[in-house]
This record gives sequence, C-alpha cells and structure tokens, in this order.
Amino acid sequence: MREPASNIIWNMTRKCNFRCEYCYFPHDNTPVTQILPVDRIRAFLDATGREWTVGMTGGEPFIYPGFVDICAALTRHHRIGVDTNLSMSSRVREFARRIDPARVQDLYVALHIKERERVRGVAAFIDNARLLADSGFKVIVNYVVHPELETRFAADCEFFARHGIGITPRPFRGEHQGRRYPEAYGERAHAIFADHPEQGLKVAFNFMGVPCHAGRTLLRLDEDGTVYRCPGDKTVLGNVLGEVRLFDGPQPCVRPRCPCRGLDHVLLDAVGQRLVRGVQFAVVGDLDASEASFGQALDLAPGHPCAENNLGVIAFRRGDRAAAVERFAAAHSARSGKADYLDNLAMARGPGPDRDPKICLDVHPAAGK
Repeated sequence: MREPASNIIWNMTRKCNFRCEYCYFPHDNTPVTQILPVDRIRAFLDATGREWTVGMTGGEPFIYPGFVDICAALTRHHRIGVDTNLSMSSRVREFARRIDPARVQDLYVALHIKERERVRGVAAFIDNARLLADSGFKVIVNYVVHPELETRFAADCEFFARHGIGITPRPFRGEHQGRRYPEAYGERAHAIFADHPEQGLKVAFNFMGVPCHAGRTLLRLDEDGTVYRCPGDKTVLGNVLGEVRLFDGPQPCVRPRCPCRGLDHVLLDAVGQRLVRGVQFAVVGDLDASEASFGQALDLAPGHPCAENNLGVIAFRRGDRAAAVERFAAAHSARSGKADYLDNLAMARGPGPDRDPKICLDVHPAAGK
C-alpha cells in the first residue's frame, strides 16, 4: 500500500488583519508575540527522514514575525503551502524575490471581496497576485460564496478575469438565515461550482472508525509547538520544543467530523469511496453524477441507510417527493436512531420545500448498520 505524502498543518497564529464577518476566528489584529523557533521545527521534520509539505495557515501567516525567513529555512529540505489574504504587499514582494517557486506547493489566497473593498485593497491585491503568478508560483484565488455574495459572484469573476486572475469558488460552510450551507445552495450550486467539482470535497465527513494515516503522515502543529494527530483529533504526540512520537501506521479515526485533509490520508473501502464522491457531486449541484455514485454504494451495500438517505436528498431536489419519502423511510427503518433521517422523512411528507433535507456525511463502518 502506497503511503500518502507527508503534510503538517502549522496553525501559526489566530491573529489576522482582516475582519471577515463569516470567519470562525475572533478578529484580533494585535502583534503576534508567540513565536516558534524555525530551527526546532526543521530539526523535527528532518529527523523523520521524509520530505514534508508544511501548510502555513492562521489567521494570516504573513503577519508572523520573520515570515519570509521562516519560509526560506523550511524550503531548504521541505516544501510549503501558504493560506493567505495576500494583503501584506511589502512581505509579498520579499517572498516573491527570495523563495523558490519549485519549493512551494501553492498559495491558497482568500479574496474576501467585501473586506478587500473595505480596506481599499483591490488594486494592491491584483498587483500581488500577478507578481506571484508571473514569478512562477501556483496561486489559487478562492472566493467564499457566502449567501449574501451569490448575486455578485459572476460579476466579480469577470472583473478579476480581465486582470488575468482566475477565481475558484469555495462553498460557505455554516448557517445563514436558518439554513445550513453548503447543502442550502441546492440547485443553485451547479451554476456556481460546475467547473470546480473538487470543492465538493471540502465538507466535514464522518470517518469515525475508518483507518487513517493521521498521526504519521498528517499532523497539526500549534502556536506553542504542540503536535497533534491532526486538526480534528487533539491527541497530543509531543512538542517540537521537546520530543514528538509519531504513530507507526494507520489508526482508526476517533472524531465524528473531519475538518482537515483527511481524504488524502484515510483508507476508504469501496462503499466509502462512492459515498464521498456522491457528496462531492451533490454539493456542487451535479445531481446525475451524485445519484450514480450513491446508487453504486447501495449496490455494494444493499440497504445502506446513508446511501438511501442521500438518494432521497437527490430525489427531493428533483421535486420527486414520493421517491424522497421512500428513500428517507428506508434510511430511517435501517437506522432509526439517527434523527436526521426522521427529520428528512417528515420534511418530504410536509406541505412545502421551505427547508433543505440534510445530506448524510457518514463514511464509517457503523454507517451501514
């Protein structure tokens, strides 16, 4: 079995110079004072004998003191990826000048258009993004399609395209006006995400009980140097300022929601693979592909409640209430203890489509029981 590439997600800081209304971090633009010595991080990575990709995220990594020096040190033997709002222009220019693009997986750049306009930073953003792209870096500009931004999304894409910048739509995750997203995009998802089906994988699947390489090939590094198994599993493996002991091989996932790069490290069976693909296509509004994937899962595991439920969601979106009721009833009959199945059944039997049925994200051994 081929081992996945090694990734460590470094949550450098929770501080950020933006204050986006949908951000799950509290806004804090005070100076970063908790600093990790990069030589200790590099010594830990080097000692494993493997090349790592260090995902530098936050908060805003570019406000971290000595950020470019840190990038230069890490990229001598390892690779990096950076999540950034690309607003620190002087440091962006330094980064472009000093860092080898071949040692950077990508810069995952958040546009956050309303905040960008508030700080009058659109022109600077275009300059910074073009500088990095022209310097050979892979720049992925993502646009969180918050429900309040849906109506302007297409126009914003056209505007930035005229400046040579492509936009990748990113589903909003959370609740807005009593509706849960990304499920609540419904049929509108296809128009937004049709060209970016990979965005459908950015949901928090339930992999509990599924073997995963997290703790060996996927790690989380916090501000104080603590190393956890992954962003979702806070099992402490040590601290880079002292000793870290990694797992010897895959271990079962212990969390009901996976907020990280679990799909790169989890070991799915054939049913799980098809359930994941079905959710991927459902989120981006490709109902035909989603229905086919869930149907394949059901063929492999007849009566699987998660597959039945999700086929019910597809039927509901197509306006076939009778088929939706049949599917939701089958899911509830197979696993009566899951409240979502009963809620979906009641909704499908109800008078109007004022709510959205909940898609099942369970991709774990107990999901079929």
